Amino acid sequence: MLTTIFYILLFILYIIFGYRLIIQLLLWMLISYWLCDITPNETYSWYSGIWHGMFFVPNFLRSLHSNTLYKAEYYTTAYNIWWWLSTIVLTISFIFGEKGNNRYYR
Repeated sequence: MLTTIFYILLFILYIIFGYRLIIQLLLWMLISYWLCDITPNETYSWYSGIWHGMFFVPNFLRSLHSNTLYKAEYYTTAYNIWWWLSTIVLTISFIFGEKGNNRYYR
């Protein structure tokens, strides 16, 4: 069921934004697999919270497609704080980041 939702989401993104966003998301998913794959039985600290928050979007998309976690199950309070901070900041910059490049210079 979640795999079907994942492919429907990719198709909708393709219709709305074209192939560029799909390629970017697939590359981010591959990089998140290499750099910050979350082990279910490990306790993570604040530094891991920054990394896992930075790769929230690709890890979340991977969790729709497979049995991957997008947030650790065992973590410290500092992990939780840094995960939320980096998730919010980087998700907002991912959504609104392209608009900063459209400045007009005179």
